[in-house]
Amino acid sequence: MKVLISGGKGLLAGSILPFLGERFDLAVYDIDEWDITSVSSGKGLMDQHHPDVVLNLAAMTDVDGCEDRAELAQRVNAEGAGTVAALCAAAGARLVHISTDYVFDGTKGSPYREDDEPGPASVYGRTKLAGERMVLERLPGAAVIRTQWLYGKGGRNFVDTIAKLARQHGQVRVVDDQRGSPTWARDLAVPIVSVIEKGLSGIYHVSNSGSCTWFELAKAIFSILNMDVETNPISSGELGRKAARPASSVFDLSKFEGATGIRMRGWLDALREYLTTGG
Repeated sequence: MKVLISGGKGLLAGSILPFLGERFDLAVYDIDEWDITSVSSGKGLMDQHHPDVVLNLAAMTDVDGCEDRAELAQRVNAEGAGTVAALCAAAGARLVHISTDYVFDGTKGSPYREDDEPGPASVYGRTKLAGERMVLERLPGAAVIRTQWLYGKGGRNFVDTIAKLARQHGQVRVVDDQRGSPTWARDLAVPIVSVIEKGLSGIYHVSNSGSCTWFELAKAIFSILNMDVETNPISSGELGRKAARPASSVFDLSKFEGATGIRMRGWLDALREYLTTGG
């Protein structure tokens, strides 16, 4: 099966491509070779490769940066995703598109299901939701995978950043009023393969299971690494980030697990393996 991939130099791509390459014939491109906002760029690659499936990993993921560059975020996360879907529809290719927990505001108080009403609180969340809708409007058979709190080698992420800061300063201040499910990007490889091979369509929530706050995640990181770090909890307000984050965006994974038979392992087990094996 031929799979054409956008966003091929990002964190998620770096974590999953070795596994996907064992199962599929991959053609991998990043923004310097495939700008997903360009119809001509995408059509040229579709005509060249004639893919069975397109995996869209390209996105503007700088959450605070999206607040400052809302028009660019709209072009990439919304219109770019829609352009990819339209190209797939014209070429008869399937599409798997990656989205985010930021389509929710985090106030539900219980795990989010795929059919819960979105309510994004940031430009990033709004543009990613618009992208989901454009994808499914232009290619109703597409699959949208929402995930969250990703970490892994090959890209900036909380796990590596907080460990580096702790080594440099011996103390850190970490938000303790946002809850989610830390997800090792590599653990998305098998789910993505399953979605592709089973020809699934619609929206699916996929993350490592269980939940914690960023503060609890930092404490777990330091414990696994045997680091003695003064770790102080703070509120989101004290941190003062430009973009609002969901207060609690934990996913209900039952739809995905029922469709694939895959049970996602706990976030702590995944974190421990990542930190003790070097990712």
